[in-house]
Amino acid sequence: MRKLILIGLTMLVLVFGAQAVMAECFIGGTITASANPDPLGPVWMYTMVITWDTGNEYSLSHANLLMDSAAGTCVCQDFLDAMSWGDPAGSSDGVPVGCTVDYQAFLECDGDPSIPGVDGILLKFEPIFDESCEPGPTGTGTFVFYSDLGPYPIDEEILSVVDKFAGEYCFGNMAGDFPSIPCDPVEAVDSSWGNVKGLFR
Repeated sequence: MRKLILIGLTMLVLVFGAQAVMAECFIGGTITASANPDPLGPVWMYTMVITWDTGNEYSLSHANLLMDSAAGTCVCQDFLDAMSWGDPAGSSDGVPVGCTVDYQAFLECDGDPSIPGVDGILLKFEPIFDESCEPGPTGTGTFVFYSDLGPYPIDEEILSVVDKFAGEYCFGNMAGDFPSIPCDPVEAVDSSWGNVKGLFR
């Protein structure tokens, strides 16, 4: 059965997240599925809108959409077969005020070494360097990816997005839908099932 692949993190990452998330920082957003206006492309267009506030003077370095943990049974090829995105893959507001930052997307198979515990499969959104316009400490970004797979509801209680800024990071939640990919995101074993059973609706 096809199930939602977008998961937050296993217990290890949740522990790290609870320690690392600053009370002042925030990241979160929604993913909306709609028919792709390009008749020659994949059937579905997924639009992700995220908002962040680093809670200090440090600007956003990059953002990750967490799609499977290291304990999951999916492989990167599952996502490469199911998803595609453009170049640039999205944009956000920037500084100075009024400018626009473009982003590239990268599928990372072995997590994000700059964030402790984030060692699964993720989609990384990284600003395209332009010294005349950069992401700020606060902002809103819109990112688009495509799939022939229909939408499946995200469990909004799961930490599934994280941003990096300077040497710090912040975990947050997503709402909406994600492509229903036919691999199991986490093995249903006793050690992890308590954290996994709430991932699906």
